[in-house]
Amino acid sequence: MNIVVQKFGGSSLTSKALRAAAVSHVEKAVEKGLKSIVVVSAQGRMGDPYSTDTLLSLISENKNILIPPEQQSLLLSCGEVISAAVFSHDLASKGIPSQIMTGREAQIITDNNYRHATINKVSGDPFYQAFKEVDVVVVTGFQGITKNGRISTLGRGGSDTTASALACSVKADAVFIYTDVEGVMSGDPTVVDDPSTLQYISYDEASHIAYQGAKVIHPNAVEWAKRYKIPMWVGPLIGENGTWVGKQSVHHISRDIQSISAIKNLAQIRVSAFDYDRIFQLVAQQEISVDLISIHPHEVRFTIESQNVQYVQTLLENEGFHPEVIDHVAKIALIGEGMKGKPGITSTIVTTLAKEKIRILQTADSHMTFWVLVDEKYADHAQKKLHEQFIFNTNSKPARTKSLQE
Repeated sequence: MNIVVQKFGGSSLTSKALRAAAVSHVEKAVEKGLKSIVVVSAQGRMGDPYSTDTLLSLISENKNILIPPEQQSLLLSCGEVISAAVFSHDLASKGIPSQIMTGREAQIITDNNYRHATINKVSGDPFYQAFKEVDVVVVTGFQGITKNGRISTLGRGGSDTTASALACSVKADAVFIYTDVEGVMSGDPTVVDDPSTLQYISYDEASHIAYQGAKVIHPNAVEWAKRYKIPMWVGPLIGENGTWVGKQSVHHISRDIQSISAIKNLAQIRVSAFDYDRIFQLVAQQEISVDLISIHPHEVRFTIESQNVQYVQTLLENEGFHPEVIDHVAKIALIGEGMKGKPGITSTIVTTLAKEKIRILQTADSHMTFWVLVDEKYADHAQKKLHEQFIFNTNSKPARTKSLQE
C-alpha cells in the first residue's frame, strides 16, 4: 500500500478557493492510486472565527481566571475539528469519500503536558483499517490524547508534528507540508536581498534552521521524519517552488552555507567566577533556558531571552555574583553541511563583519552551524552582508523541485 501524508496549514484553509486548491492536491494523489492521510490545522489566524488564537482569546481576557490546562486543550482542539469536517465535505463535493479521525481515533498518545504535549506513541492500525473502505482519511492536527484519555494539544507547529508522526506510523512514501511560503529559504526574505528557495536540505540542516528562528517548519516534525527516514517536502499550496528534506547527498550540496537566520530579543550574561557550575544550577532551578554557552577558566558567558534579564540579574546578585549584562543582542546562525572541515569559514565571517564595523560579542560552532552574537541593531545588516558573501555570490538559480502533482 502506497501512502502519502498531506498537511494543510490554517492559512491554506481560510477560503473556498484555497480549500479547492488543497483538495486538488488530494485528488491528484488519489488519481495516482495513492492512499492519503490529510492533516488539517485550524482555519486562519487571529481574528478568524475558528483559529487557535481566536479560541484562546475567548478565555484570556481576564488574566486572573485560569481554567486548568486540560480544559484549555479541550477548547483549543475545536478549531481542527471544524477544519476536518469542512475539508471532508469539500472532498465529498468532488466525489472523494473520506473518514475523519480526531487525535483520539488516530491513537496519537501523548504525555500529560496538555498545552505543549509530546507524542509518545502512534499507530498505523487505524489507518490500515480505514483504507480498506476509503482512499482518504482527514485527521485533526495539533491534538492527541493522554494515556488517561484526556485531550491534549501539541503547541505551536503541532500540526506539522502530527503529519510527520503519522507518516512514520504508516511508513509513508513522503509527507508534504503545504504552507504559505515558498519553502525553506536561504535567508529571511524580509531582511536579505534575493533569497533563494533551497531545493534540497538534509534532516539535520532543516532541524538546525528550524531551531535557529525560521518558522517554515517545526523542528519536532523534522526529528520524526529523520528518525524513520521519511522524505519531507515543504512548499506553497499554489506555486512551483518547494524544498525536499531528507538524507543529504554530496551532489545536493551546492554551497558551504545553505541558510542564514537570526534570533533577536536576547541578552548576554557575563560572570567572572570560579564556581560557574553554581551559576548554571541557579538558573536551571528557575527553569530558564540558556544558550550560546562559553566557559573560560575565570569567566562564563551565555545568552538568555531579554524578558528574563532582570530576574536572572537579581538572582545572581543575591547569590554574591556580579553579572555584566549586554541586553538587546541577536544570535546569527550560518547553517550548512558543506562547512564540515572546510577551512576559511571563520575567517570569512569575521572579515565580512569587520569590514562593516560590526562588533562580534561571542561565537560558537558545531559541525554544520556557526553562531555569531552581535548588537541587535546590526543584526539585519549583518545577515545581508553574510548572505551576500556566502550565498548570493555563489547562487545559481536552482531547478524547480518536483511536487506530488508531477
